[in-house]
Amino acid sequence: YRVGSLLGRGGFGSVCSGTRLSDGGPVAIKRVPRDRIRHWGELPDGSSAPLEIVLLAKVSRGCAAVIQLLEWLELPDSFLLVLERP
Repeated sequence: YRVGSLLGRGGFGSVCSGTRLSDGGPVAIKRVPRDRIRHWGELPDGSSAPLEIVLLAKVSRGCAAVIQLLEWLELPDSFLLVLERP
């Protein structure tokens, strides 16, 4: 992914435009600092993740009205969510 310009910033993180390098498709990349995460949930494999990731993983497939979570990454100080950008 290539990170582009800042789209917005709020109390829980920031969102930048991005480009998927494999095909040039548009994505949004959300960075959430670890210290801003208040609620955690459990993934199907038993590991814990921010509740936002757990819920998006449950509803983003098969529901056109929900922005799709393409993938997510855990960094030492934050989480990155890669989301579709229609």
